[in-house]
Amino acid sequence: MLASMFVPGDVVDRLNRHRGKALAAVVLLTGMNMACSGPDATSKAPQSQKATSSSAVPTAGTTPSSDRERLDAKARDLLGRTDQLGSDDADFVSSGSLAIPGMNLDETVESGVALRVEVACVGEGTVTFTAVSGTVKKATRVDCTRPMTGRVDITTAGPSLAIQADSPETKRVGTAYVVRRAT
Repeated sequence: MLASMFVPGDVVDRLNRHRGKALAAVVLLTGMNMACSGPDATSKAPQSQKATSSSAVPTAGTTPSSDRERLDAKARDLLGRTDQLGSDDADFVSSGSLAIPGMNLDETVESGVALRVEVACVGEGTVTFTAVSGTVKKATRVDCTRPMTGRVDITTAGPSLAIQADSPETKRVGTAYVVRRAT
């Protein structure tokens, strides 16, 4: 009677072989998915441009790069060519362009610093830009069909500042932002 409660060895061996095949299939499918995704799937958000950088950072996105670059360049023009800022601007913190949806994270800011985030977009629709630091979150919505900019004033509540952009018009907008110390 006690022997009937245990599973025979050959049944356990078969179960282990099936588990091994299932695990191998999961690993194989995961590897194929990662290989087929390509570099664009890993991050849609480009790195932000720092004051020490001398050239603009290309933007990743779903739009052909020439269209995206053209729209981003127009948005930068609205902000006074943020890609040409340098160390001669003492209040400059960072700048960049964002994929939609996207986020750039600057971990070089200090907590308790008053900052002004100027944002612009060009194209169709609207973009909601959000600045986040610690528990503080401030947003502004910009109409991309008009040549205008938006602004968010924020005092950092942590040692980082995230600039986010989101829009239902993911393929037809270019964005730019510049962060400066508020004076």
